[in-house]
Amino acid sequence: MHEVSLVRSLLEQVDRIVASQGGRAAVEVRVEVGPLSGVEPLLVKAAFTQLAGDETLVIDEVPLTAQCDSCHAEFELENFRFVCPDCDSRETSIVRGDAFRLMSVIVDVADEGDV
Repeated sequence: MHEVSLVRSLLEQVDRIVASQGGRAAVEVRVEVGPLSGVEPLLVKAAFTQLAGDETLVIDEVPLTAQCDSCHAEFELENFRFVCPDCDSRETSIVRGDAFRLMSVIVDVADEGDV
């Protein structure tokens, strides 16, 4: 299950962000997963639960979206059909939905009175 190594890398990145912000811990980690990312959201959630501390994981599943290279229309792909619905061009580029991406981290920052 490659999701475990993916979550380990994600948590290392989160730890670096927390440290750079002078925080105590991450409160929430938000990721984006697309259908062409090669990542199974349920397996990511399970691995995160197993490896993480008290952080909450929010997974935004995004649709596969493309842009027509001819008319520049942006559209969601249905059934992986790479054809522009506006002009029927087959010249398209994926703009979203092909990645597993860290979107945000909410960091718990210590108050001055906390020691």
